[in-house]
Amino acid sequence: MHQNTWAWLAATVAALFFVGGTSLTAAAKTYTQHGNALANYNVAHYKTVNNRNLFVPRYSFTVGGTTLTSTKGTKVGFKTDILLPDQIGWQNPQSLVMDRTGRTMYVLSTHHNDRGFIAKYNLAALRKLGATSAALAQADKDRVNHALTAKDKAILKNVKVGPDFACGHGQSLSRNPKNGQLWFVGATAIHSNVQQVSTKTLKPVKRINFMLKNTVPMGENLTFDKHGNAYFYTYSNGGWAPKGTIKIYQGKIHSKSVKFHLIMQGLRHNPGTKNQSLAYNTKRNRLYFISDGSISSVPVSKLAHLKARDVEATNLNGKREFEGLQFTSNGTGYLLTNWPAQIMKTTRAF
Repeated sequence: MHQNTWAWLAATVAALFFVGGTSLTAAAKTYTQHGNALANYNVAHYKTVNNRNLFVPRYSFTVGGTTLTSTKGTKVGFKTDILLPDQIGWQNPQSLVMDRTGRTMYVLSTHHNDRGFIAKYNLAALRKLGATSAALAQADKDRVNHALTAKDKAILKNVKVGPDFACGHGQSLSRNPKNGQLWFVGATAIHSNVQQVSTKTLKPVKRINFMLKNTVPMGENLTFDKHGNAYFYTYSNGGWAPKGTIKIYQGKIHSKSVKFHLIMQGLRHNPGTKNQSLAYNTKRNRLYFISDGSISSVPVSKLAHLKARDVEATNLNGKREFEGLQFTSNGTGYLLTNWPAQIMKTTRAF
């Protein structure tokens, strides 16, 4: 997007939505951790579980569609719940966060030069207004076309758009259910960082710089379990772990530092070409590995001791881009997909 276009969008958004009250230029408090953040491990002790291979190769995305159904593996279904704004500046959602009740939702969207913004949705109020299906997207379209109705204005008052900031790829925004904090991975190179985002101002307020070790970059995904443990995963490029193996890392993000360790058992077969996201389901205590058209999951309680039967996997039709997955406390799943940007709700829990 052209810089002038973005400046116009930012001004328009600020005028129409209520943005956080602190300065947009205030820097996040930064801590730099010394030494490796990744615990030592012996590669000779690493093993993999030979899970069922439901790998989905990269495909050309199909525009449109309101349902997704399983074609192989665990029976799963999704149906369009809410179409998100898709006008200028909104077209590239990367990650989704919901609170445990499903009353509040955060979507991080990117635009250019690894920058983006977070939109906070009061879903409880939007549902009362009937802003499900296409109503929210239509309200934003009317905004762009200077044709706002009274209902449009009521709907848009329940969407808060945060400031523009450097967010990297943006696909890792996650909520720690232990303390309610929002975090994302700001850099996935050897020299990495994680950043905390204010739920009020929707901008980074803390940054922790670290290095896992000089041969291990940070993954482009992040999630937390109910105990506050943090997780990310990567695909192996080969070497001491077979190529394509899912390597799972567990750790803690503390107030000024992070610490991770490698789970010494991986999944031999990953779900798809690109590791789009990582999610956690409190009700089932499972981690979900999301790729386009394919999702695999494992029980947290059996990490490092998985059997093939413990790994669930599903392939879905529709050829959509899968951006993120979230679960409310009752196990209802919400999938963020693109083309067009929408939230799809499970019709069959998994």
